[in-house]
Amino acid sequence: MTVLSVRDLALTIGDTPILHDIDLEVKAGEILGIVGESGSGKSLTALSIMQLLPRASRWTGGIEVAGNDVGKMSEKALCSMRGRDVAMIFQEPMTALNPVHTIGHQIAETILIHGECSRRQAGERAAALMNRVGLDPERISPNRYPHELSGGQRQRVAIAMAIALRPKLLIADEPTTALDVTTQAQILDLLRSLVRQDRMGLVFITHDLAVISNLADRIAVMREGRVVEAGATDEVFREMRHPYTRALFSASAHVPDRSPVIKRQGEPVLAVRDVVREYPRPRRSLFQAANPFRAVDGVSLDIRYGENVGLVGESGCGKSTLARAILALDRLQQGEILINGQTFSEAGSGPDMKQRAGVQVVFQDPYASFNPRHPVRRLIAEPLYLIENAPEGAEREARIVRALEEVGLEASDADKYIHEFSGGQRQRIAIARALIIEPSLIVLDEAVSALDVSIRAQILDLLAGLSERLGISYLFISHDLSVVRSITDRVLVMREGRIVEEGPTEEVFLAPRHAYTKMLIAATPTLRERSA
Repeated sequence: MTVLSVRDLALTIGDTPILHDIDLEVKAGEILGIVGESGSGKSLTALSIMQLLPRASRWTGGIEVAGNDVGKMSEKALCSMRGRDVAMIFQEPMTALNPVHTIGHQIAETILIHGECSRRQAGERAAALMNRVGLDPERISPNRYPHELSGGQRQRVAIAMAIALRPKLLIADEPTTALDVTTQAQILDLLRSLVRQDRMGLVFITHDLAVISNLADRIAVMREGRVVEAGATDEVFREMRHPYTRALFSASAHVPDRSPVIKRQGEPVLAVRDVVREYPRPRRSLFQAANPFRAVDGVSLDIRYGENVGLVGESGCGKSTLARAILALDRLQQGEILINGQTFSEAGSGPDMKQRAGVQVVFQDPYASFNPRHPVRRLIAEPLYLIENAPEGAEREARIVRALEEVGLEASDADKYIHEFSGGQRQRIAIARALIIEPSLIVLDEAVSALDVSIRAQILDLLAGLSERLGISYLFISHDLSVVRSITDRVLVMREGRIVEEGPTEEVFLAPRHAYTKMLIAATPTLRERSA
C-alpha cells in the first residue's frame, strides 16, 4: 500500500521558484530518507505534503497521502487529515511544544481535537503513549512541563504527539540534529520500531548521511529544489551517480590536513586544577536545604600551545558548565584556572581581567550570539575593549579587515549585517570575532553541530589552518564524535561531571578503556556500514 505519492511537485513563493518536478513515493512500513544541505528544499517538500505552506506560495503537481488527493481537499478536511493520516515531528521540540501546558495535556490534545474519546480516556491514552516512546509515566509525570525535560525526552514527547492517532505517514524533519549520540541512537531505534510495529511510512529528513545510511530503505538526494538522485539506499551509496551525492559523501568523511603538534616546554596555555562547580537545588522544606547539584566534580586538564583537545559526553554531563567555568562566566566553588601560567580565576574570587583576553569562545548558534542591529565591523571589534591601549582609527580598521580575511571573508563584508550571511559565513564571523584580540585559546562549544556537511568541512579546514598558522589552541566541545576525531589531538570523555577517560584521539577511539567511552563510540553512526 502506498501511503505517499508526490508527482511533478513544483513550488513558488512570491516570484521565486523553490521546488522543481519533485517525485517521491513511500509505501507502508518503508523509510524514505531525504538528504541535502540547507536550502535544498527538504523542509518545504515536507510542508507541501502537510499543506502548511506560506500564504504567498503556489504549488502545482499531485500529492496523495493515504489515498487522499490533498489538492482537492478543503481546509477542514486537511485539518482532519493532519494527525490522523499524516503527522510531523519538527526539528526543535522546545519550540514545537507549548511551554505553558503540561506534556500530558499536549499529547491528549491531539486525541481530543479529533474527537476520539473523552478527556479522561485521552489522558489514559496519553500516559500509554508516553510509555510506548520510553517515558515511563511513573518516573516522568505527564504533569511536567517541557522545560523540565531533557532534549531527548522532549523529542520523545513530540513523537508521542505525532503517533497519537497512529497516522499512516510520519514525517520527521531533522529530529536528531541537536541530540547527543546515545540519545540519537535511542530515537532512531524508536522510529524504526514504530514503522515496523504500526506499518506506517516514514519520511526522514536530514543532512547527516551517516544517520540516513543506517536507517532508510530508500533515499532521495535533493539540491536546489530538485531530486538529483534517488533509489535504494545501498545502491545510491554504492554507485553515487550524481556529482553532488559524491560531494556530500566526501564532505561527510572529510578529515582536515593537520601537521603533528610540536610540544613546547613551559606552562600550558590552559591549566584547570581540581575545579568544582555546584548549583543550589530547590529547598525540600522551610527548615531543610537540599544538597547542591555538583555539575563539575574535581576536573583537571591541560592544553598546550597549538594543541586541539576534544571534550565529549552526553547532554547534562557538564561539558558546557566546564566551558563556562573556564571562561570565568561562572564562579568556582573549588579549584583554579590558569591561562599561560597566570591565575585567571579561582574559588571565592572573580576573574583577573588582565587574563581574559587570553581566552575567547565560539558558540553553537552564531546568529543568536550576535546583535542583529549592528554591522559586522562593530560585532567583530567587540572584544578589543579587553586589551590595554585598544587600537583606534586606521589601526582598528586594519585589525578588523585582517580578522575577516583570516577566516576567508572580504573587507567589504564589514559593512553588512549578520542576517545577510549564510550559516557557515556567520560562523566564520564568530571565529573572526574570537581571533581579533589574538587569544591563546578558543573554546568552541558545539560550533559546527548545526552546519551542513560541506560547510562543516570548510569550517574544520579553516580551524585547522588557523591553529597551524597562528599557534592557537582549541577546546573543542561536541557531541559529534566523528567531528572530534577529525580535528583533535587529544580527547577527554566526560560523564556526570568527571573526566572518565582521556588520551590521544586515535588511541581512545580505536581502543577505548572505559565502558562509557565504548558506549559512546558504539552509538555513533558511520557511513562504512552501508557504503562498503
